[in-house]
Amino acid sequence: MKTLDRLRKQPHVFAVDDERDEGNGVIVMLHDGWEFDLDPGCGTRGFDTLTEAVKGCSSRAVTQRKATA
Repeated sequence: MKTLDRLRKQPHVFAVDDERDEGNGVIVMLHDGWEFDLDPGCGTRGFDTLTEAVKGCSSRAVTQRKATA
């Protein structure tokens, strides 16, 4: 599916697991050092629909964590 492939090719996305046929939605894991803005500190998130996953993984919806000393 083109939308899933486009989602997987984002530079901050590590993996996408499409479990919609099992009733679990779309699971997205970000690369180390990235987090979801709506869930700070979290790099893995489940979405009910593919549309939500695309929106929730856009460059505006994720942040690269600042390094701590």
